[in-house]
Amino acid sequence: MDRASKSNVKHANRPEPLGFVYFGLVLFMIVSFVHPQDWIPGLAAVPLAKITGILTLLALVFSFNDIRWHMPQEVAFLSLLMVQLWLTVPFSPVWRGGAFNVMLNFSRILPFVVAIYGAVRSMKRLRSVLFVQAASIATISLISIVTRHTSDGRLQGVLSGVGNSNDLALALDLSLPLCLAFAITTRSFWKKFAWSIAMFAMVYAVFLTASRGGAIAFVVAALVCLWQLGVKSRRFYLVLLVPVAVMVIGLYGGNSLRGRFMQTNLEPATNNHSTEEDASGQQRKELLFQSLKVTAQHPLFGVGPGNFEIVSGVWRVTHNSYTQMSSEGGIPAFLLYVLFLWRGIANLRDVSKSAERGKGIRPFSMALGASLAAYLVGSFFTSVAYQLFPYCLVAYTSALRLIVQKDRTGSPKPQPTPTEVEATVWQ
Repeated sequence: MDRASKSNVKHANRPEPLGFVYFGLVLFMIVSFVHPQDWIPGLAAVPLAKITGILTLLALVFSFNDIRWHMPQEVAFLSLLMVQLWLTVPFSPVWRGGAFNVMLNFSRILPFVVAIYGAVRSMKRLRSVLFVQAASIATISLISIVTRHTSDGRLQGVLSGVGNSNDLALALDLSLPLCLAFAITTRSFWKKFAWSIAMFAMVYAVFLTASRGGAIAFVVAALVCLWQLGVKSRRFYLVLLVPVAVMVIGLYGGNSLRGRFMQTNLEPATNNHSTEEDASGQQRKELLFQSLKVTAQHPLFGVGPGNFEIVSGVWRVTHNSYTQMSSEGGIPAFLLYVLFLWRGIANLRDVSKSAERGKGIRPFSMALGASLAAYLVGSFFTSVAYQLFPYCLVAYTSALRLIVQKDRTGSPKPQPTPTEVEATVWQ
């Protein structure tokens, strides 16, 4: 064996850096997505999210010398967004204490994003963190369906993190493409079968939530996946099979959702016989206009994170993540939020230009693109700007882009033979 080969073998056998940061990251994700405090007795009083967040932050501090401090633009935008939102707290004209509490919880996202970018340096690690999210949300959907955890006939999540029907629907939409990527890239028949069952249950759960925004986001994610897997790969039978499956699920589980769409009327009610769906649609329209009005009245600092509910007079959120950020954080926060999301699109565009076959990169690039598109549309109908999901997605794209760049600029190494599944799908 020559010297170059020995060097490559030694490099391949070397353990990946930032192991403690990665371990803390996985723990934080498990706590955030699985919510063990909701179903394990005695853990409800333990602030697991804060503990794991602090552990991850400490791991980052002690790994100071091993971290690449040339951070991407998305981390810079997120850092500036945090600064802007913290500045709104002392200037809040409504409730400084409430804004402070919201920001105290929201600030844990920044070290989380930095940890993903710093510690997730290989497809093996990226697949692991994506697996935590996909498997967790799939399990929540299955348990919610089996236990029929409903409110007013609409399916709700069994855990506090995604208990609301609209939030559950969006979480399912964002995780469905990830499940599809795992189903594509595995060779095991039983794993394919398990992921297929999980996806079927998740789609069924989206219909049972009767969330109109969730249904629209699902259609967006499905169209992106169909374009990549069906049209671009010339697998046109997929274009026919998926709508048939959706129609079957809709017939057996979509009555409530179909009724909410058909009975929605955004025009002001002219009589006392307006339906609940009409009232919901009209209220969301009024909240949207009110959030825009609040943005115009407080363009620099907004009313403070979480304070629009008080300003609305009816304790209702904006039901729009973009105006949620503009009304509560000001126009600067809105611009930084949009720029942060745009970096996810830019990362995936760079990945698509240089991704190679046989490494499982393209399926997950497609999945992240579908999830990001679903969020960009779905978040227009729900207030989730302070939740973990959008920042996870952009952080995943940062890690994937870095992995592709490292493979492209690193020393040439023998490439593994593409799996039969990937060779079939991505030929």
